[in-house]
Amino acid sequence: MEFHQHLGFLITLKETLKLLPRNGKLLLSVTLISLILSSIFFSIFNFSSFSLMRDMLAKESLFPITSSNSAQFSSKLRGIRENFALVLTTYTAFVISYLAISFFSTITTVLVSSISYNSKKLTLKELSLKFVKTCPRIFITGLYTTFLVVGYIFCVISLSSPFVINVSDISTLIGTAFFLGILVYIFYLYISVTWIMALVVTVHEEEICGLQALGKSAEIVKGNRLNGFILNIFLNLLSLGIYLSYSMMIQGNKWVSGRTISGLFLVNFACLVKILTFVVYTVLYFQCKRKHGEEIELNGSTVYNKLSTTPLVNDVP
Repeated sequence: MEFHQHLGFLITLKETLKLLPRNGKLLLSVTLISLILSSIFFSIFNFSSFSLMRDMLAKESLFPITSSNSAQFSSKLRGIRENFALVLTTYTAFVISYLAISFFSTITTVLVSSISYNSKKLTLKELSLKFVKTCPRIFITGLYTTFLVVGYIFCVISLSSPFVINVSDISTLIGTAFFLGILVYIFYLYISVTWIMALVVTVHEEEICGLQALGKSAEIVKGNRLNGFILNIFLNLLSLGIYLSYSMMIQGNKWVSGRTISGLFLVNFACLVKILTFVVYTVLYFQCKRKHGEEIELNGSTVYNKLSTTPLVNDVP
């Protein structure tokens, strides 16, 4: 029995593969929109940041031949400060746009996957209305999960710092950091099951977000956390394998190994992995709900049978 429970992730993956063709056109449209938006925003960000950084470096290179008391020096320094502010603004705009695309892909992927799982159809208009209603709640839950991730990182840094500081040998330090990094990431894959599921819960269940979604998520994954953990490991190993294959393919190819092309590949690849992750977690969500529903009905039936077949003390003559 336990052996079959450990292989539950294979059932989830099998159902995911069956789910993808349903509402295929709508899911493909959502995927293409996410990829196109990601590519456009990354290209704009890459071009803008590269131009600003090149301008900053050009002005900085003129400092040694410019007197520090001259008006030209003050003008160049002011220009560098302005460029630096523009670079920060560009980075901030890119992060905000990436988060917006991430929210879009998360909501639409979960909605389309849930409708497909129940063998129903969803029009583009219905998808748009559901998307608008879900946006505020997914934003709140996303903030909570982000705070949890940041808190986890700070907790790891504060706890691991004493071990790293006391290591004097460089090779030992690298080995210790590598080993701790693997353990920390594996544990993150385990605890993040609840955090990812909280986003799925927020999309599915109305009037639930933030802490309520996290609490509901913890209840849903109870007894199925191991399956979610193995799914996380599988998705990460799949991503690592594809990335390493891509790295080997572009070696020696100067055109493909350009910074822009590599960046576009990574951004779009991350978007595809995110979409696949939420399709998988939508399937896992329904599996968990179905399992808990069966357990509740079974327990309720058992309790009812016991009550119906056991006489009350007051009824005994």
